[in-house]
Amino acid sequence: MIGTIIGDVVGSRFEFNNQRNKDFELFTDDCRVTDDSIMTLAVAKAIMEAERKTASCKNDCDSEYYSLLEKLTIKYMQEIGRRYPNCGYGGMFSRWVFSDDPKPYNSFGNGAAMRISPVGFVSRTEREACRLASIVTGVTHNHSEGIKGAEATAVAIYMARNGFTKGEIRDIIERNYYQLNFKIDDIRDTYEFNETCQGTVPQAIQAFLESTSFEDAIRTAISLGGDSDTLAAITGSIAEAYYGVPKDIRDKALDYLDSDLRAIYDEWSEFIGDEGTGSKFKLLTKYIEKIARAESYGEWVDGTENDGTPEHPIHISYVNYGDIVNSFVSEFYLFSQSHPEYQLSKYEPILEKNGLKWEEPSMRNANVGALDEQCLLALIMGAIRAERFCEGILLSFFRDGYILKWLRQLKVIDDSNASRLIEDKKLP
Repeated sequence: MIGTIIGDVVGSRFEFNNQRNKDFELFTDDCRVTDDSIMTLAVAKAIMEAERKTASCKNDCDSEYYSLLEKLTIKYMQEIGRRYPNCGYGGMFSRWVFSDDPKPYNSFGNGAAMRISPVGFVSRTEREACRLASIVTGVTHNHSEGIKGAEATAVAIYMARNGFTKGEIRDIIERNYYQLNFKIDDIRDTYEFNETCQGTVPQAIQAFLESTSFEDAIRTAISLGGDSDTLAAITGSIAEAYYGVPKDIRDKALDYLDSDLRAIYDEWSEFIGDEGTGSKFKLLTKYIEKIARAESYGEWVDGTENDGTPEHPIHISYVNYGDIVNSFVSEFYLFSQSHPEYQLSKYEPILEKNGLKWEEPSMRNANVGALDEQCLLALIMGAIRAERFCEGILLSFFRDGYILKWLRQLKVIDDSNASRLIEDKKLP
């Protein structure tokens, strides 16, 4: 949810004064909280209360839970929404908030997707994400395109949070919701303000898919223009689930919440268990299970068996790496670029500082339990870069379990840091 709030706050000053590039200050005195954050917090409040009231029977009485969630969504969207009458509601939604008999009004506005992030964070399956999104959204935006926008966003968040790759997320979105056959750079100059789901959600998802980090996702979304706060809120919600959120950005955004809204956020943070604790290496450690389950990492191709014709020239044998390796290597480079503090371009000196050499026997014999995170990352970078000079060496590091071993130790460090942050939050 914090990703939604950050996107909303950062984008608030650009909604009617679009910024068509990524070069801007994230937070200024002109930023504010809008209806995107307020309604997201209201949905989170409804989910928390529904979960608690049906905790003893939720698995056996889903219909009761769904009915209660619908009622509580209406209750808190009205109750909380009425405290902030000037936060940017659209005309129809404003009338709904203050109505004594609120009914859905067949909307397909992008408000359906801007408030949906809590659903993506509590859902245990893709199917549940769709079901909850439909319930939460249908109280106002019951048009099929409104439901579609909310479901697509919730599913993307669920997948990002649960270790799916960007390629896998793209495949599901294109198969079930929207065609993402465009690049942000290609549409930036012609993209116009659009308050519909079908004119905002695909662009927000694409901004996330093209991003290299959480901050880059927000900047990419803002740079597109249009309905900046909502577009960035949707992008931010998915980027949070995928990358995590840097503590300094989170803390600055939370300063824009008043005490009532901050209380709901803190309640949600405690309820969800891990929001705000950070997972610095999540982008990499999500591959642990994928690598462990992979049937193949790649296969040798013997080019010497060709007949020497132009169609089949003789060439040096090479490894045709599988999708899991190619995806991991691509994301590792993105991680390296977005974390210059680790100086991974200097992987060889980092290894030497830790008593290791950039050679296969030394790297294989490294005592991972004694290494810090920078050295573990340097080991992975060293294995990836070695492929340029020794064909197939990366394949051996995968097949023999060393990449997996190093990633698991990064996960140990991540989990330890997260536990420490949680304990620190409990201190008076």
